[in-house]
Amino acid sequence: MAAAQAELCVWNEPWQQVFHVYGGRVCNTLMEGSWADRTPLHDAALQGRLLPLKSLLSQGMQVSVVTLDGITPLHEACLGGHVSCAKLLLEHGADANAVSLEGATPLLNACFSGNTALLRLLLKHSSVHHPAHLRNSPIHFAAKQGHTDCVELLLSCGMDIDMELEEVGTPLYCACETRSTECVEKLLILGANVQCGRGLDTPLHAAVRVSGNMEVALLLEHGAERKCSNSEGKTPMDLATDNSIQHLLQTAGKRTFSKHYNSPWSLSHMSRLCIRRSLGQKRLNRARVLQLPRSLHTYILYQ
Repeated sequence: MAAAQAELCVWNEPWQQVFHVYGGRVCNTLMEGSWADRTPLHDAALQGRLLPLKSLLSQGMQVSVVTLDGITPLHEACLGGHVSCAKLLLEHGADANAVSLEGATPLLNACFSGNTALLRLLLKHSSVHHPAHLRNSPIHFAAKQGHTDCVELLLSCGMDIDMELEEVGTPLYCACETRSTECVEKLLILGANVQCGRGLDTPLHAAVRVSGNMEVALLLEHGAERKCSNSEGKTPMDLATDNSIQHLLQTAGKRTFSKHYNSPWSLSHMSRLCIRRSLGQKRLNRARVLQLPRSLHTYILYQ
């Protein structure tokens, strides 16, 4: 009974808590630790509990309250993929560009959850070019999780398709590492550089290393160089332990893979690769300005 009364007091009485300001941020400091200093506002946001969230805000709970690790309720709502909760917090003045001590933004958390509706909402209040994203990039998280729609949305808002982070590489490299086939295909179609990975380690190295047959096939179809060496002097063939992947590498350039496994490379396919490389990703969508028949435009763009 006492426990029930205590819970009633939390939600129905004006919020009373001890807060301090650190670096301009309101922090709950009654207890230490990344989880111990969370507030009911954080928990309600993470769990998608809209009514308790409204109640806490109406009682005067500050929307800007953060943990000592810099986590805001908006971070939590985005991590849980809760659009309604995020919308409510933003309407009450939540900072869409808040950065945790680990460099996470609400946008990055939304990409982790894979909710495109939430991502669109956040993009109305924040930019894909936030400096924090050079440390923890939303598009890399989306690629790792295989959230292809999120990747495409971020690219449409100007995020660099070939942005290489020192520790994780490019989005294409991340997608290959996690064998996110659909995401790999989408990135390649949208013009990702097939050779850009992590340093000298290419996406093909990454795909071979995790025995990603479909990823290897897609990379080779888009012109990946199979004889390039990484920083250890290893080529993709040196890393291949799977017989089917070894066969794909040995026959690269002789056959197409993703849709026509038994078809030799045609002159039209080789020409497509050459045109796409010449245009580059940023000019790829302008292929229609070329004086070519519509059927060739769609062919060049894999449509």
